[in-house]
Amino acid sequence: MSQENDHAAQGYQVTVIRQGDSHALAETRGHRLTLNVKKGAGEAGFNAAETLLAAMGACILTNVNAIGEKIRLQIDDARIEFEATRLDEPPALTEICYKLILTSAEPPDKLAELHDLCVKWGTVTNTVIHGLTPQGTLVIEQPVRRDRPQPG
Repeated sequence: MSQENDHAAQGYQVTVIRQGDSHALAETRGHRLTLNVKKGAGEAGFNAAETLLAAMGACILTNVNAIGEKIRLQIDDARIEFEATRLDEPPALTEICYKLILTSAEPPDKLAELHDLCVKWGTVTNTVIHGLTPQGTLVIEQPVRRDRPQPG
């Protein structure tokens, strides 16, 4: 991993393993998440685009908790509702819209500031906003050859 500046870097490692034609299993730090990897098979779980939206939601809500506590705001409840538009060719999300819904008696200007800070300091939100290009390599492994026993 490379860094563009001298700020401390935290690493992340996630492994995603195909589990048949419809499912994949994402694993990190002893946690597992079942994903859908079959086009048009919504019953198999979150698809990749929905997983991205969920990651954005988790990112923003993490900051609602952390930043809200730091600036001493009382947030009674929080949820995010996402809508996204997908282009088929080439496949891409062309629009992501969300509503951050907070239940709080705090002043609206303080909650608006919290919202701005949650997006500004979000790992996933910043990655999406700044359009990071992932760097990937292909590794080809040969199947394990199992010789059949010869009849005696």
